[in-house]
Amino acid sequence: MNKLLPIISALVLLGCQTLGFVEVDPRAPTKLDLSYPNFLDEVWRKSNSRPLINFGNSGNRYAKNHQFQASAGSIYKIKNNAAEEYDIENGTLLNSIALEGNEIVSGVTVGYNTLVYSDSDGTIYAYDLNTNALRWQQDLKDLVISKVLITSRFIFAQTSSDVLYAFNLRDGEIIWTKSAQAPLLSIRGTAVPYFYEGLVFASFSNGRLAAIRSLDGIQLWEKPISVLKGTTELEKLMDSDTSAVAFQESIYVANFNGSLTRFDIRTGDKLFSVNFSTSEPLVLFRDLVIGISSDDEIIAYDAINGTERWINDQYKYRDLSSLVLYNNKLYFGDLDGFLHSVSAESGETLGVKRTNLDKVKQIEVVSNTLAVQDQAGKLKVYKIF
Repeated sequence: MNKLLPIISALVLLGCQTLGFVEVDPRAPTKLDLSYPNFLDEVWRKSNSRPLINFGNSGNRYAKNHQFQASAGSIYKIKNNAAEEYDIENGTLLNSIALEGNEIVSGVTVGYNTLVYSDSDGTIYAYDLNTNALRWQQDLKDLVISKVLITSRFIFAQTSSDVLYAFNLRDGEIIWTKSAQAPLLSIRGTAVPYFYEGLVFASFSNGRLAAIRSLDGIQLWEKPISVLKGTTELEKLMDSDTSAVAFQESIYVANFNGSLTRFDIRTGDKLFSVNFSTSEPLVLFRDLVIGISSDDEIIAYDAINGTERWINDQYKYRDLSSLVLYNNKLYFGDLDGFLHSVSAESGETLGVKRTNLDKVKQIEVVSNTLAVQDQAGKLKVYKIF
């Protein structure tokens, strides 16, 4: 026994020394405070038969982006090459449309009795929701991985190679196109075009925002969202996968590794620009512009001068979903399927909901109803209380 003691002591000391070299991951997800109250009651759920993200049949060219659409009391969702419509109140299946094309890449976009999606061959399809019939299709030979923008006359779609198309809503005729100079290195994603006062605002992977007349495609201006921060291609990576948002005579937009910038809508003059990196949409609330940083900090800026008004870092590195605003509150999900509520006015955390969802990919709020979809395609609908 006496001979074993030195050996045991040496092993213990070695173990302590080994533990001393274990470094804490500086980007480890922040531990949640689960003491906040629940704010949701589950109403119904639907599961997908296969995962949203599936590289097996796609040669690793893209990740699917099957976002659902909440519209006029219904939720539209892709399932096995069909678009299914559910009653948002009780989950009853109202309609199912068999979809044309190869593997579906985008989610569905619904508006003006039209349903639009795209496939892996680079073809965009438009269906008439009154008849469930295919109205038209256009072979672009270029991926459209984000939702499109539907207006009363046009459909605007931005491709992964930074080409913006304007289609006639009724017959699919290409009215005009706008191309941007793509950088050598970019993030795999595109922003949804934004429509405001007859103009289409498009942000591109080169970190620039363009203001274009919707009727004829004439460009009023195009400006960089931020300035270059280095000389290498990695340092020049300043994709803008975030749609612009407008209020009165100002347009706000942000980009990755760049800035949150306010432009004059008519002239493109830069009114302020602050350091801010994001790939998530911005939210306008009263006199605040709110966004999620690349480090998953929720930050509110003054919409007039860009000064920081509040910051919530309780969810740092938790891979947050986009923010949605309802009744002065921000709602979002995280990598572990938790759902959260935060005050839009102060940034104070208000509530947390534990679920059995995987990583939350999309969240929408319609009339006190919150719909959530995770990366496995599971859809859950809750009532907010």
